[in-house]
Amino acid sequence: MEPGTDADNLLKLIKRLLLEQAYDGIKMLFQSPNESEKNLRHLPAISMDLYCDVCAPSLTDDTNVENSELFDCVNELLKIVAEYAPLEQFMLEVMEKIEESTSIAIFSAYLRALQVVLLRQGDAKPQAVEWCLCSVVTRMRDLPLPDYLSEGYDQQQALLLEQEQQIEDLMAHYITIDLCYEPLLRNILEQEKPNVIFRDCSLNRRNVFTCSLVQLMDKPLALLELSNEMNPYLMPGQIHSCRPCPKRRRPEHTQSNYLLARANAGRAQTYVQQVVQSLTQHITRLIGDPYYLLGLVEQRTRWKRRLDASKGVYEMSSHNIFLIDEKLPLPALAMYYHALFVAQLLPTTAPKIYAPLFLFESSLYLVAVLLEQSEPPLQHCGLRLNDYMLSILNEPVPQSSLDLEVHKRYCEALCKITGYSPQEALRQKALQTLHHYIMAFDDDAKYFVLRNLLATLQHDGILGYLGGIYKDLVAGALQRQAPLHDVYSGVQFRSMLLQCVCVLPEDVKSDLLLHSTSLSNAINILRFFALGDMENRTGFWDVLPEIEERLLAPLGKALNFSLAHYRAYRERVTNGQSASDDELMQKQLNMLAVNISNSGMAGDGDADGQLPDIGREEKLEVLAGSITGLETLRNVYLRACEILEQNQSRRKQIQAKPVAMELELEHH
Repeated sequence: MEPGTDADNLLKLIKRLLLEQAYDGIKMLFQSPNESEKNLRHLPAISMDLYCDVCAPSLTDDTNVENSELFDCVNELLKIVAEYAPLEQFMLEVMEKIEESTSIAIFSAYLRALQVVLLRQGDAKPQAVEWCLCSVVTRMRDLPLPDYLSEGYDQQQALLLEQEQQIEDLMAHYITIDLCYEPLLRNILEQEKPNVIFRDCSLNRRNVFTCSLVQLMDKPLALLELSNEMNPYLMPGQIHSCRPCPKRRRPEHTQSNYLLARANAGRAQTYVQQVVQSLTQHITRLIGDPYYLLGLVEQRTRWKRRLDASKGVYEMSSHNIFLIDEKLPLPALAMYYHALFVAQLLPTTAPKIYAPLFLFESSLYLVAVLLEQSEPPLQHCGLRLNDYMLSILNEPVPQSSLDLEVHKRYCEALCKITGYSPQEALRQKALQTLHHYIMAFDDDAKYFVLRNLLATLQHDGILGYLGGIYKDLVAGALQRQAPLHDVYSGVQFRSMLLQCVCVLPEDVKSDLLLHSTSLSNAINILRFFALGDMENRTGFWDVLPEIEERLLAPLGKALNFSLAHYRAYRERVTNGQSASDDELMQKQLNMLAVNISNSGMAGDGDADGQLPDIGREEKLEVLAGSITGLETLRNVYLRACEILEQNQSRRKQIQAKPVAMELELEHH
């Protein structure tokens, strides 16, 4: 017979055996030594027909549930087809099926076929390899996830993450990718030895795989990293007990359970840890020097490159694939370095020549990127990465480092989280990181950072906290016998107090309740210096007259006016009178109305978007709280004024004694 006829007969035989459910017979066609030799040579002619007529129609979720033997048989047949099908045509089919896969079983089947295709492709046509890997990344990004991952979750939810069915499926997808990529990466490492000095950063197979693996560390995997706060990464040789993830006894998850069980065999880590560790190790092996990509971060963010519209890439980026944002997103790269440093996955063979200051400054770009993300888990990872980089500094960061624009961007993102994050734990963590960051600098830089933050921020609580940091720094300097640094005395001390700390925003018209934290802190700072700097080493007593003029005198008037104002208003409300023209009080009531509306306690009358009417009792409650806050602030103010007056008198007496002694000596 003609070869073409033999190939057609083979195709008909396979279809007939499938109809007769003779699956072992199909296996014999390609596994038996006698049969496989004569049958495999016909596959190039019928491979696409075999795929279109047999494999594609049968590889469905329904088949997997209703006829698992047929599904497994066709799954193995697809892998054989992948070895002989026309490369480019079959590659397009597999890419489409991967992106459209509806379950881990379908995804795994086509990923195995992709593995065969990419091994056949070798290092030729890296652009085609990139397209294939992009289809995998696209599928991972489209997987459904619980909403709370993006909204933020607490420690209790973090402990139970891997018991969610959607997250279990996500981890199964990642582990499947790892099993698929393993022989491909081994092939790359065997054939292409990295040159860490004269590095080839063009579009080649090694670099394409590196970028794809880094992309897999971005969302959705990055959203699960917070779970490792409760389940720290293991150091070599340690044992970590992890409760196995409960599996639902559903047919479509049989393969998912198998993959997860296989990945967990022999090691006691959470699935997230396993996946992150595996991806990180693969990337590190591919690039050789794990710090290399960190060195490119500043180049990408500090010096913006113009877009060449005709080529669709950044100018000069064709010489370095790692400079293209789409190929190597910075949030994903930040998660890679988060794994290296925070999760302690940096290999022992990593170079030791990098200065801690370089690592801190370079990583700050990635920290800023994570802090600017909207998802709390990513912000949390940014804080942890920042804390680690600050901890490795062995010398204070010099003021010259602040010439980098990234410090401003970083401070803006960090203070936004500190003041306005809806998660209290994240706000507290950010506040600790802010303090750690400021204390990492030398004295000149500390002063510069504090002064700029105090001059630009609007959040009252953060302003008060920063003022307290400056007071603590001066207090520490006062305890030492050495002369005070310029930033803690004289002109710069005077400037900090008058222009940043002891400030009444709108003179006597200021909203004292809105600025109560920073004002209380400023008054306590004055009280501290009145008690702790009797020798006037800072120059506090020289600047005190101006502080009294700019802050203390108008604040005393504002307190008396505000208290009288609120007490009068309370009297009118108690007597059933209204005062709609009272702006300060109306602002307080509107805020209460918004809170009631948001809490859902308001009735159906709010359907038109109008604020609910505030009753008499609610008004009196608001007034009582406001008056209590003002009285507390006034008590702090009066006590500070008393101490200032007493110590000022004591200083005059001390200064008068030497003069009196001199006069007495002259008289004698």
